[in-house]
Amino acid sequence: MGDLLVQAIVLVEDLGTARAAMLALGFAVADGGRHPGRGTANLIVPFGHQYLELLAVVDEGEARASPQGRPVVAALSEGGPGLARWSVEASDIEATGRRLGYGVERRQRVRPDGVAVTWRSVAVDEAWAQPWRCAYMAWDDPSTHPARRTLAHPNGATGFADLTVNVPDRGAALAWMGGAAPEDVLLLTAAVGGPSLLAVTTPSGRIVLGAGPI
Repeated sequence: MGDLLVQAIVLVEDLGTARAAMLALGFAVADGGRHPGRGTANLIVPFGHQYLELLAVVDEGEARASPQGRPVVAALSEGGPGLARWSVEASDIEATGRRLGYGVERRQRVRPDGVAVTWRSVAVDEAWAQPWRCAYMAWDDPSTHPARRTLAHPNGATGFADLTVNVPDRGAALAWMGGAAPEDVLLLTAAVGGPSLLAVTTPSGRIVLGAGPI
């Protein structure tokens, strides 16, 4: 199995408001948890193999003091709420790090039930700074993979319909991804300006969830 589009992040100003908006659209929403020491927290909308993350800064002082929190504060300040970043699940995260020349980081968050979700990542902070680049992720325990949460969406949503990302150079974007992209759901548009879009598939059609400055 190759690398797969796994995550899209929508920055929000308030998690309670974001939850209410998603529920109104017929999505089931799971509590994600806090990112220790980073001043951020999230909600998860899981689809079995992909997931939408609604991410908020919940303690700005802590976030500004954290090397991993500051890029989120900057993205929210510069781009505002909306689609902000995307990730690919790497089939071999160590090889991906070597290919790109970045180290593999260990990250975690703690769910409200006390379970620690741990994963390895490559180029997360670089993706915040240049969000046309995907970040790469690999989960240590498949049972805690955010997409695997068992939730039935009242609207019947089954996964991403498509993710459109504006890139300054299509060739550079494909090179970052190792020369290939999951074109069935990822659309790389060589354009500057205009919103990038995330749409989810439901039995009644596409629902556009994220529009932002990627």
